[in-house]
Amino acid sequence: MSVSLKQIYILGCSIFLAILNPQQVFSQQNNLNRITLNWGSFLKKNNSKRSYIAYTAHKTMHKYRATQRGNQLSLKFEVGVTLDSLQTFLDPDKLKSLDAQGKKALLNHEQGHSDLAIIYGRILYSRLSKGKYSIANYKNEVKSIYDSVMKELAGLNIKYDMETEHGQYEEEQQKWDLYFKKELAGKS
Repeated sequence: MSVSLKQIYILGCSIFLAILNPQQVFSQQNNLNRITLNWGSFLKKNNSKRSYIAYTAHKTMHKYRATQRGNQLSLKFEVGVTLDSLQTFLDPDKLKSLDAQGKKALLNHEQGHSDLAIIYGRILYSRLSKGKYSIANYKNEVKSIYDSVMKELAGLNIKYDMETEHGQYEEEQQKWDLYFKKELAGKS
């Protein structure tokens, strides 16, 4: 049995992630669970040059096993979403400017970004699993699906921020919260 460098790299990344954060590594199939945020989830950066108080980032990873028998190609996928703890930050000086309700609203808004990452991790798994792949080009076909889903996620994160004005429009935030709840429950 031959093992490619990519398989070794992917396995190594999975083991590394499991050591760093055993709660949030690759899912089994499509069971991506919600990543619940709290203020301890954020790297503290005083006097941030960014205009916002908090920023939430995630890493969406995928791996697959390809099996070929004659002209038949089978791909089995796993998808994982983790909080990118090096890019997720909070400016505690700016956070002090908010009252208790404002802090609660901000954390809820950032939770929405985390929920979007999980929802789109599930979408990625679904699209990858349903994809049709050619033996000659399956790596590029997988990459194309991944890139497409990540582009959709980026666009939706922008839309979410614009419609809610970063969580300040309570009525819009509530609409998004309902969307997150339905999607995470699998009732889309």
